[in-house]
Amino acid sequence: MDVKAEIDDLKRRMGDLEGAVNVLTGQFGKIHPEILAIKRESAEGFERINKDTASVIARVDTLNTQVWSLRDDLPAMLGEAVGSINARFDRN
Repeated sequence: MDVKAEIDDLKRRMGDLEGAVNVLTGQFGKIHPEILAIKRESAEGFERINKDTASVIARVDTLNTQVWSLRDDLPAMLGEAVGSINARFDRN
């Protein structure tokens, strides 16, 4: 058994592993800023969506208030309209 040859083989294999790790580390280093940029853009997009959703909710609330107000006012409005129509027919 040649111990020196085995040690040299292990050193060579270790160097290959270190080289592969360095390559991967470099690739991750390039990808990391891109991931951060995607995260930032996503957060900004969700903030815009939240603002738009809040605006829509406010409009729906306003519409809801107006519909309920109309529900309360509608009987009086219909009474006036029917009274006006009856008054026209009574004149003729």
